Amino acid sequence: MAEEIQGNQNIQAENNSTAVGKIEVGGSIGGDFIIGGTHNYYASPEAAKSSLANETISIEAFEPETLLISEGAFWMGSEAEEGIKPWESPRHEVTLPAYRIGKYPVTNQLYKEFIRQSPKTKISSVIWGGQMAPPEGREDLPVAGVTWYEAQAYCEWLSKITSRKYCLPNEAQWEKACRGGKNSVYPWGDEFDPARCNQGRTSVAPVTKYPAQNEFGCFDLVGNVMQWTCTLWGKMRASPHPKYSYPWQDDGRNNPNDNPGILRVIRGSSMNQDAKGHRCSVRRGEDPGMTGIPGARYGFRVAMNFS
Repeated sequence: MAEEIQGNQNIQAENNSTAVGKIEVGGSIGGDFIIGGTHNYYASPEAAKSSLANETISIEAFEPETLLISEGAFWMGSEAEEGIKPWESPRHEVTLPAYRIGKYPVTNQLYKEFIRQSPKTKISSVIWGGQMAPPEGREDLPVAGVTWYEAQAYCEWLSKITSRKYCLPNEAQWEKACRGGKNSVYPWGDEFDPARCNQGRTSVAPVTKYPAQNEFGCFDLVGNVMQWTCTLWGKMRASPHPKYSYPWQDDGRNNPNDNPGILRVIRGSSMNQDAKGHRCSVRRGEDPGMTGIPGARYGFRVAMNFS
């Protein structure tokens, strides 16, 4: 069965970014039985949903490793001060139900399986030079140069073959995971530490090159590739639409099926941003059909909701 996911074909490339407007997800799917190449996968819904709230869960080789983020409140955003964008304020308390989030951004190796199982997917020329697999030795790098539509399609494919509710994190889920149970400026503390991320380097690094960036055990949140969320931003890149400003609310702004012409929030930071760009609260809006510019391509990490 092939499913076509239609993106916005009318989005124009801006700021030298690459636009990709359409992606198709294919593969032979019969119920929960997945046939593809040399692998046959079966995931019963009961097995897939069991024990998701455990610290660790069993996963298939093609699944991203995820961390449990417990139910509860955290402080989102920053206090208003010089150098802080107005849309990062006010600092406010947000309560979220329990969820899981990717320990690492999705890697080339994991994304390659999605491509292999989806033969009708059109690869952007900025991913692996347009080839169907990454160059040898680059399997553990985060996949970079992915549109929001492609990231969304990956999550839908992964949900189908596992019977689990994989999705892009909303920006509150992303920031709670980034803060690691603390209210510090950076994932690891209040002072920038160049030994904790890939900032200032000339090439993307493997997701495990640097230590976990916080006490939750999340890797590569900042300083390598920026990461898509499902949250709406508005139509203007310069600032979010007032209805998507803070305080953050679960008020429909996380709808993945909303108008494709609306920008989506992207979180994290690339290797070429200065130290202040790696703060936990930094948020920006990007065109969902864009892949980013050289040195600042877009990637993503998954989340998993329980209901």
